[in-house]
Amino acid sequence: MSDGQMSKTENKKKSIANQNMGLDESLYPAVLNAIAHPLLIISETGQIKYVNSATENFFEMGAPILLRQNISNLVMFGSPLLALIKQVNQKQIAVNEYEIQFEIPRLHVTKIVDIQARLLESHSDVEGRHMSIMFIERGMANMIESQILSRNATKSISNMAEILAHEIKNPLSGIRGAAQLLGATANSDDKSLTTLICDETDRICNLIDQMEQFSDGRLPEYESINIHLLIDHVKKLASNGFGKHVKFVEHYDPSLPQISGNKDQLIQVLLNLIKNACEALEDVPNARIKITTAYKAGLKLKVPNRDKLLSLPFELSIEDNGSGIDSAFVPHIYDAFVTNKKGGKGLGLALVAKIIADHSAVIDYVGDKSGAKFRILFPLLHTSIEAKD
Repeated sequence: MSDGQMSKTENKKKSIANQNMGLDESLYPAVLNAIAHPLLIISETGQIKYVNSATENFFEMGAPILLRQNISNLVMFGSPLLALIKQVNQKQIAVNEYEIQFEIPRLHVTKIVDIQARLLESHSDVEGRHMSIMFIERGMANMIESQILSRNATKSISNMAEILAHEIKNPLSGIRGAAQLLGATANSDDKSLTTLICDETDRICNLIDQMEQFSDGRLPEYESINIHLLIDHVKKLASNGFGKHVKFVEHYDPSLPQISGNKDQLIQVLLNLIKNACEALEDVPNARIKITTAYKAGLKLKVPNRDKLLSLPFELSIEDNGSGIDSAFVPHIYDAFVTNKKGGKGLGLALVAKIIADHSAVIDYVGDKSGAKFRILFPLLHTSIEAKD
């Protein structure tokens, strides 16, 4: 049998096998586009032959433009990706690399990614050898991991707050009352000490009150929310107070549907994030905060009380042009009592993380030395309601 006849026989066998499994080749593009991670196919020369939707988002470039590119045009000279491609071609094996610093020069960004590359099975209808390359952003994996850790942390705080409220607040009220009685008859020197006692007991009570927000096990009331109205409300508060020195820039997608949420809690989240950004920009010339909303398909998560994966396509990002958060603090920013802010208590972002988790959403810090950037991914209205049901 000739090579051509063998090839036809092989293809016929594959076609029969696909039919037996119920596979329809016309569905292949839809299947590939459903993959949440960027996936592209290149030729032996590095010419891009196929990209899925996630790849367009990853490179912030449409498929028609990407398909005219060679992979070497999209990466830095000497990129680890090029060495990985060479290794796969030479050894003809699948190669996985983990936590690669992948630079995209056109966007001036560096992403931490896992890369999986493998040769595709040759096909008689396609010339030459082709390779599939998949990128798995570590930022996404770290984001999911941080949400799990922050939820565990808030549970610990909940238990602690209940104990503190009962065991400490009651004696504190007695101490404060006694200090007030002593202050009424004390001389000027002693009165300053009784005032100090009152001030410190008030401070401890306020701290416990803040911690009690974590222990409130009641489910908040949810309603249909237009997030843009809440952003404008908080922006107005900031512009007339703590954010007078900041210019706000909005990039809204007005076509975005509403989300399901608790209005007061979401305002608290926005207020915390924007206030933190304004405080970080106090000594920065041309201080600017950019607020963006967009639709980003791809990410799906398993959430409690829900069998199916929950899609989180509604993206809200808050970005400033300060110096960013010290990299040493980034892994712990959602932990309670961890802060690098002078006078900070380290409860603001921990509370933000709890509220976001209660909304079946996730929050991620993706900033660098050019500024802090927080990204929140929400489910849409109908999926939010399903998750709570």
